[in-house]
Amino acid sequence: EIQAYLDSHNSIRSQHGASPLTWSDDLASSALSWAEGCQFTHSDGALGPFGENLAAGTGSFTTSAAVDAATTVDPANPTFTHFTQMVWKATTQVGCGVASCNNIFDSKFGPATYHVCLYNPVGNVIGQEQ
Repeated sequence: EIQAYLDSHNSIRSQHGASPLTWSDDLASSALSWAEGCQFTHSDGALGPFGENLAAGTGSFTTSAAVDAATTVDPANPTFTHFTQMVWKATTQVGCGVASCNNIFDSKFGPATYHVCLYNPVGNVIGQEQ
């Protein structure tokens, strides 16, 4: 899983002139803890001063699918998004965790695979260029 997260992130970053990310076990531990809580909401800083991306899906929702979902961008409406955090040039580390959760979506969809990635230093900072 670690290599899948790094490969997916760094492939996208290389297309946008951003250096490769390195893996942080500390970020991954915090991300896993948050994912295992099965609350599909941002921590609002409870995990520390890190960027966050959340993704969840059912069925065969893989690591690469979670990262790909974050790359949807509307060029006509540029805003800070999951994508901009992924390619934020000042960000150097990522750590992700994944959990199976029964309560994220309506029960008729079954358990969801919930991915949480944390980024350090945080990106998406108003007034800073990415």
